[in-house]
Amino acid sequence: MISPASDGISELCADNLHYEINDKLILEGVSFSVKSGEMLFIEGSNGSGKTTLLRILSGLMQSDEGKVNWNGKDIEDERIEYNQQLTYLGHSTGVKAELSTLENINFFSALSGLPQKENAQTAMEWVGLKGYEDNPGRHLSYGQQRRIALTRLLMEPSQIWILDEPFAGLDKKMISALETRFKEHVHDGGLLVLTSHQHIELDQVNTSRLQLG
Repeated sequence: MISPASDGISELCADNLHYEINDKLILEGVSFSVKSGEMLFIEGSNGSGKTTLLRILSGLMQSDEGKVNWNGKDIEDERIEYNQQLTYLGHSTGVKAELSTLENINFFSALSGLPQKENAQTAMEWVGLKGYEDNPGRHLSYGQQRRIALTRLLMEPSQIWILDEPFAGLDKKMISALETRFKEHVHDGGLLVLTSHQHIELDQVNTSRLQLG
């Protein structure tokens, strides 16, 4: 496993990230650090590179220049260990059409390879899917599929959360529950990196902001 820093504070750092597509510069010299107990809110208009940056931080893409470090080590050199500390939620829900709601939740949980913090039934109730246990994924709305993906935030014991528009497709009640979960995660020593078109102000959470574009 990647060991924590000597002072017990873990840190995710981006160092001079550049990314270009078809001669168009998407990211230029992006650098920041976020530590356990902190949230980084990435802002920018559509096309400013927010999703690209999150995918690079998650190891799903590689930057043309620069690197991403976790506790002083390049994530490319510590892929397995880094992934065990990471929960990444992108635009795609990843829900399997042929699996039921409960089967999808257990499938996501098994991928992490780590012990569950909460059981699937508790997670299903938390996201408001009680009664949908046996519904196949193909019969669920996008918002319901998003809720299945969000159960990972209750079940997985990961330290790093990287979330792309986590409030998409959710009602006010679920947004409030999610904001509470964010506070709990950060106060427990986790770190959070997210994008959102919704304005976020979490009381008593150490928040920094990164503007792209």
